[in-house]
Amino acid sequence: MRFSQSTAVAAAALYAGVASAATASFCPNDGVCFEWGVPEASAKAGSGDIFFQLKAPTSWQWIGLGIGTQMVGSQMFIMYQDGKGNVTLSTRPGANHVMPTYKARNDVELLAGSGVVDGNMVANVRCGNCTNLDLSGKSNWISAWKSGDALDSTNPAAVITQHDSMTQFQVNLAQASISSDANPFDGSSSDSSSSSGDDGGNNSSSSGDGDGDGDSAVSGVSDGSSNQTLVNAHGILMSVIFVIMYPLGSSLMPLIGKWYIHASWQTIAFLGMWAGLGLGVTIAKRENEFFDQPHSRLGVILVALISLQPVFGLIHHINYLKTQRRGIFGHLHCWYGRALMIIGIVNGGLGLQLGNVATRYIIAYSVVAGVTTLFYLASIAFGWTRTRRNQNQSKQVEQSS
Repeated sequence: MRFSQSTAVAAAALYAGVASAATASFCPNDGVCFEWGVPEASAKAGSGDIFFQLKAPTSWQWIGLGIGTQMVGSQMFIMYQDGKGNVTLSTRPGANHVMPTYKARNDVELLAGSGVVDGNMVANVRCGNCTNLDLSGKSNWISAWKSGDALDSTNPAAVITQHDSMTQFQVNLAQASISSDANPFDGSSSDSSSSSGDDGGNNSSSSGDGDGDGDSAVSGVSDGSSNQTLVNAHGILMSVIFVIMYPLGSSLMPLIGKWYIHASWQTIAFLGMWAGLGLGVTIAKRENEFFDQPHSRLGVILVALISLQPVFGLIHHINYLKTQRRGIFGHLHCWYGRALMIIGIVNGGLGLQLGNVATRYIIAYSVVAGVTTLFYLASIAFGWTRTRRNQNQSKQVEQSS
């Protein structure tokens, strides 16, 4: 959906002076602002048109506003520059940790006043059939934004990358009542019930404690920084465990041959793995998606299977002290561990896909995984060669005696 300058002129003539507005606004970040207006007729009927505005400096790559408590299942409206002095509005249903894709909506219209204005992207939007809204009370909304070079695309299906930050909040649409079913944002006569402390759009919601102050239309404000911190910690920790620590720990036996060094190293990795699982479960439960997609399901099963590995290792060690031979549990401990390491690295890739991370991180993960795999294979070859050499030397000693 694209708004042209010629359409703006025609629409401005149509809508100018029609709407008397007392809109509600909210600025969650510097320069990033949203504003709402609900016609009295829609509020009385409980359905119908609702108007909202997205506004942000052109230094942001895209800005998103959504209806819902989280991205999954939300109705999202994404704004970005079209490269011709105007903006593109893309309607996208929220997906489960996957970047949302465009889906056309006949009930959504970009209105007069939209475009690039005084260094800001502006999208004035009418939605005729937005659901999950209480037009005379509080409704849940989310917003997100991404900095970077302009997309400069008229394609509403343009590819976007993961947001830099996001906010969850509630809007009391009863405080955004307008008298007419017309664009309230076209013109300078509109009154606004703002929840930011000044016109500069600084992050100063008067209801940032989540309780509201009785006068502000916006309440329950919380940002997604804590969740994102947990996501980053989980991803980094589990990548280090499965791509570096487990393979290197497994290499210690053929390289050094000291079981206690191998066991100590792998114990540290084992404990770190459980910490990473705890972070993952916390994130998944917060977002109501625990065991709902391949990464979390495989991750939980993988950790449960790895929990048997120390037991196999201990049984192998006890048997080896008695027989000085590897035995069944020795081979099981070895090959079972190798299989689980491979599955762990693959599941890490699923996690990167789930998080929709930048390509550079996928490349880095792949390179490190490849290097540690080659190192592990080299250590196996070294250990095998040393074992064969020791066996040959033992045979020569026996033959000469």
